[in-house]
Order: sequence, then structure tokens, then C-alpha cells
Amino acid sequence: MKIAEIGEILLKKGKVTREQLDFCLMIQKQTKGKEKIGRIMKYYNFVSDDDIGMALAEQVGWRFFTVEYVPHLPAVEVLGLDFIKNRTCLPVETEKGVAFVFVHPFDTETTDILNEKGYGDKEFYIGSEGTIFFYIDSLINQRNRKDIDQKIKAIKTDGIVGNELLELLDQLLDDAIALRATDIHIEPGEKICAVRFRIDGILYHKVCLPKEIHDNLVNVVFNKAGINISDFLRFHDGRFQHQYLNHQVDIRISCIPSSCGAAVVMRLLDIGKVVMDLNKLGFNQKHMQAIWKATEQPYGITIITGPTGSGKTTTLYALLNYIKSLSTKIVTIEDPIEIKMPLVNQVQINEKQGITFASAVRSFLRHDPDVILIGEIRDTETAIEACRAAITGHKVFSTLHTNTAADCVYRLMDLGVDIAHIANSVNCVVSQRLIRKLCGFCRRKAVLSYNELPEVKRKYFEAAGEKVTVYTPNGCERCQDGYRGRAIIAETLYFNDIVRSRIARKDLNVLREIAQDKDYITLQRDAARLIKCGDISLEEALRVVG
Repeated sequence: MKIAEIGEILLKKGKVTREQLDFCLMIQKQTKGKEKIGRIMKYYNFVSDDDIGMALAEQVGWRFFTVEYVPHLPAVEVLGLDFIKNRTCLPVETEKGVAFVFVHPFDTETTDILNEKGYGDKEFYIGSEGTIFFYIDSLINQRNRKDIDQKIKAIKTDGIVGNELLELLDQLLDDAIALRATDIHIEPGEKICAVRFRIDGILYHKVCLPKEIHDNLVNVVFNKAGINISDFLRFHDGRFQHQYLNHQVDIRISCIPSSCGAAVVMRLLDIGKVVMDLNKLGFNQKHMQAIWKATEQPYGITIITGPTGSGKTTTLYALLNYIKSLSTKIVTIEDPIEIKMPLVNQVQINEKQGITFASAVRSFLRHDPDVILIGEIRDTETAIEACRAAITGHKVFSTLHTNTAADCVYRLMDLGVDIAHIANSVNCVVSQRLIRKLCGFCRRKAVLSYNELPEVKRKYFEAAGEKVTVYTPNGCERCQDGYRGRAIIAETLYFNDIVRSRIARKDLNVLREIAQDKDYITLQRDAARLIKCGDISLEEALRVVG
């Protein structure tokens, strides 16, 4: 019996189009068959990990693992974490004991080793690559905590020996990536060097290092980033890549000369964990409908607003991924280019060479684009060029720093954009925030009296005189502090014909009327929805929204 090709299975399931499949087969041919077709499709964001996993399961006649992943720790101990990491084969608990979930079902060497270890009679499944790596991350994190402590003790006892600092840096990076940290802070003090991780927007103390090894550790970072190690007294920027599991993680370096030594921040960009599917970002249905309508317009600008760290860039990339096709010309101007996207022409800001947001947009208009992404509208010139590009028949996406969706209109006016151009060019404004999600395994339920709540908390509930149910963080092995991951809350302002007409007539009362409409979902109302269903805590809503 002939085994069906993975591409044909995905085509039959409606996960890819014939055009996309033919394109990926052409790319595979250019690589002389070295790249798997599924990996090429994922690279171009045509399919997800789950899509590939389910197609592989059908191809080899295995089952796709759909229940909760709980690593089988005795098997992990027997096989060793390095084996599991290198083979991407995760032992999991099932009703029958232990089973094995694979990313690559044709790895006969791994199945032979499992046979030798006495696991040959166990069930084998195909799993989602992203999910398997998530749980391998957790196992690595548990091991690294012990390894880092041992490494620090060894350095304190024996001094700095050989490659131990390089190994320590690698372990810190592995630990941070496994914990989903976005930044590592190395902060020198008078007596110690503190290392902190930013996870889900919050800084957590990780470890204290002896002050005497700070300079040596920074030297290792500088060497990796190509920074002059003899000059700690200046501001520095650099970057390098770190091998983690089966992929590279981009590390960006920022260094400032503090009074106690070089303070370093390493920004971690793990492309494999960036959600590129617009439908999986977490916007509620009403917001998604407004966003879909905006992207379906033949021209006009969609603006994402919010403070630094609110996920604006991720939303922009997800929008591009949603609308891109083999027949769409997309150009971007960014500072910096966060994620390299296939089928997209990306340009980096370089003011020394005269490449600014505004100058790039002017040049783009002569480059026959369908879609233009502008990383940020920072000044009058960029704002005017962005609206001009939208009015002249292009889809434009950009970001702006405002607190609410309605504020975007006032901000564009402050930047000198004509009110009529705003009315005619803007399709939709999305104001968003990222908010920490409660751990679903350990969150605690609490029933409170509405009347006893302070006024600042009552606004999240509509049950005057009644009991209200909330959930609070607790903390367990899976999450440590009661929170795991982040959700998105938002408000969207869609420019329909009525809104355009009134704004064009300078009747900005329409913005206040929309915000006061009982059916309009503000940031506060969106947060209230997540409080009600137990996804976030009341305290977290107050921290993010107020």
C-alpha cells in the first residue's frame, strides 16, 4: 500500500490550497529534497503544528495525541533528558501507564533504543511539535534550576575555571526560554550581581551571583554579541543567536554603564513561540469581526495602539500572516525587524542612510505594493504619508502610542493630519493590552459581597447587592506563582460610513457616544469578561486597566 504524501493529505483536509502546495513543492525541489514539505509549509505559515501532526498521524497510521500531556517522570529518569530533548520524543502518562509522543514518526533509531530500554510494547503517538517542546521546556527548566545553583557554588568554591561562565550563561538562557521569559537582566550591585527574568511582563528575581564574576560574565556576553569587551563605560547594543532544542533564538543586547558596572539586558526573541495566527491571539468575537472587516477592505489603514509591551508588533505580524498570499505584494519598514517573514519585503530603519519611516513609505508607493506595514507612526511626516498611502489604494498597518482607540483620532490630529484624511483613510483602530492569565491548575475560587467591594473594584461587576465570584492566584509546580501565560484584552473602533461622515464634519462627539454605548466593549468590559470566566484575577485587571 502506497503511503500518501503529507502535502496531499493536507490538501485533502483543506489545510492548504493547490497553489500553496505547488509553491512548497517547488521550494523543496530547490533544496534537492533536504527540507521536509511540512516544515516548508510551516515556515511560510500555511499550516500549524497541529495540522502537520494530524497529517503525519494519518500518514503512518498512528493516533494523534489529544489528551493532556503529563510527562512520565520515571521514564524521563531512565531515558535521560538529553535523549528526550535531542529525539523530541516525550514519555507521557496514560491510563495504561506510559506512552511515547513523537514529532518524527520515521525515526527508527529512536524506536530501536526504546525497544532496548524495555518500552517496545508501549503505545506510540504523534503529537504537536509546539506542545511537545513546551513540556520538554518544563523538564529542562527543572533541571537547570539545580544545575545553575551547582554551577554558582562551584564558581564560589573553585573560582572561575575554563568554560564554566559560558556554560552558566547557556544555562541561564535555556532556563529563561523554558520559562517563557522575554528579558534577562544582569544588574551589578556593590556586593552582588542580581539576575532577573521578565516573565509575562513582570520582573522576577532569579539568582544572585558573586560580584567578582560579574565582569567576566559580561565579557562572555560581549564576546558573543561582538561588542568591544574593553569598553564598559559606554552604551552598547548587539545581538547573537542561541541554540535551543532544535532552533535558534535571537538574543538582543543592551548595555548601560551603571555606577557599579555594566548593566546588561538580553531580549529573547523565540520565533517558535510567537503566535502568528490572528484567530489564536485571543481577541473576542466582536473584536475579531471588526478586524476581519477592516482587512477585507481594498484599501485603508488599520492602527494598533497600546503602551510598550502590549503585543502590538505580534498583532501586526499576525495581520500580515492573515492576509498574505502568493499573489500579494507586502513591504514593511521596521525599527528593528522583529521577525523575518517569508514572502514579505522587510526594510530596516537606517537614519544615517536616510531610511526613515516617512521616506520608506514614499519609496514604497513606487514599488507597486498591495500592503504596507509601518512599524510605528512617530511623527507628522510619517502620519501624513501613512494616510496618503491608505487613501491612494493600499492596505496599511501601523502602530501608535495612545491609551484608547478613540484617542487615536485626536493623536493623528495633533500630528497634523487633516480631519478629512483621517475619516477617509482609517478603517479600524485596535487598542490592546496583555494581561496575565491565572494558572488553570491551581487558581482558587472566591465569593465576595458586591456591596463590600471598594468602588474601584465594583466597576468590573454588574451584580449590585449580590455575591460575585472571582478567582485568585495560588501557585503550583506548573506555574510557580499562580499565573501562566497572558491573555489579550482590547477595544476596537471600526470606521463605518456613519463614523466617517461625522468625523469628516468634525463632529467628534461620535467618539464619546460610541464609548458610552452599552454594547461597546471597552478595555474594562473586556477584562470583566475574563474575570467572570476565571481567566484573570481582579487584581490583575486593576494593575493593567485600572
